[in-house]
Amino acid sequence: MNKYSNRRQKLYKELANNSALILFSGCEIKKSADGFYDFDVNKNFFYLTGIKQEGSILVVTKIKNIVKETILTSPYDAHKEIWTGRRLKPENVREITGINEYKTTDEFNALLQTLKGNVKTVYLDLEPGIFTHTGLLVSNFREEIINTVNVKVENVYPLIVRLRMVKDEEEIALIRESIALTKKALDFAISKVKPGAYEYEVAAAFEYKIKAAHGVLGFSTIAATGDNAVILHYPDLNTKLEAGELLLLDLGGHNNMYTADISRTVPVNGKFTPLQITIYEIVLACNKAVIDFIKPGKTIADLQNYTREFLKERLVKAKLMDKDEDISNYYYHGVSHHLGLDTHDPADRALPLEKGNVITVEPGLYFAKYGIGVRIEDNVLVTEKGSENLSISIPKEIKEIIS
Repeated sequence: MNKYSNRRQKLYKELANNSALILFSGCEIKKSADGFYDFDVNKNFFYLTGIKQEGSILVVTKIKNIVKETILTSPYDAHKEIWTGRRLKPENVREITGINEYKTTDEFNALLQTLKGNVKTVYLDLEPGIFTHTGLLVSNFREEIINTVNVKVENVYPLIVRLRMVKDEEEIALIRESIALTKKALDFAISKVKPGAYEYEVAAAFEYKIKAAHGVLGFSTIAATGDNAVILHYPDLNTKLEAGELLLLDLGGHNNMYTADISRTVPVNGKFTPLQITIYEIVLACNKAVIDFIKPGKTIADLQNYTREFLKERLVKAKLMDKDEDISNYYYHGVSHHLGLDTHDPADRALPLEKGNVITVEPGLYFAKYGIGVRIEDNVLVTEKGSENLSISIPKEIKEIIS
């Protein structure tokens, strides 16, 4: 039984008897004319099947506690292959998924008809924005199946998310690999940081190293200098780097579907000013303190409250804010999110952390009046009694990053 089969078996235990599960990989989205956006598979579908090709479907029935799986892809098209790249053949699909029963998507409607009278419930992934193989929103497909098959529809999304929240040893190893790749690319990018360079040049250096390893970006790189760094998802990357300013980098890459998500802040000319040192050291101390605070049973909200209190106490002590001020003036985002197949991996944030969760720790401080934004982000594994900083090898101490 392969890893995808193992994951599916865990899910099937949670499904009601006399039910069906239908999941879609998604479809290509038209950009304009004959152009399409790059396809990005529904990660819930990939997590359970290992299939990344658009227009694929998983259909499962659980009747009298007997589970039957069918995997469907678009018919193999040799002509399309020579235009757009390799296409999956039935034997490839069976090998990847561990599912023997294969059909083409041309047979999907007939397969649906076999559900009539045999199942009472159909589970769909009702995460907003998910498409069927024909380009129909799954939320609209829900109405169709209620009318045509006469069943109750349940949302399987929360059940899959619960599985995805706890990473197995292979997933953790893949995240470690992505962090190592991101470190290598980040080191190269930082070597390009100097007065007169542009934000986009640093970002391009990072992307070059990721692509040289046959990888992709986990998300659009943020390279923000000066007061651009107070914009959390700064998009422009067209400002020249100036001596005396900081450069905030928020980036990640992978070549195995599991991304890293790292933030570091460096001085453009290799030297911090006294004020920059004060702010940086507060953020760094907070980063370390939150990592030490993590353990099973804590929630993301607990981490956020701890971060806010820590930063306010340190800023008041440094006379960078008044004790009656709101810390949200200087720290205005969450300190953590889950990480995995998605940069912001889906999670039930109300649930307490448990062994196998991988989360970010990313405190920051932002002072527009000083043109300073500092964020330090690590990727952390929740262990049996505490945590492990998976990205500890990426320099963040002042003595490590000054020239």
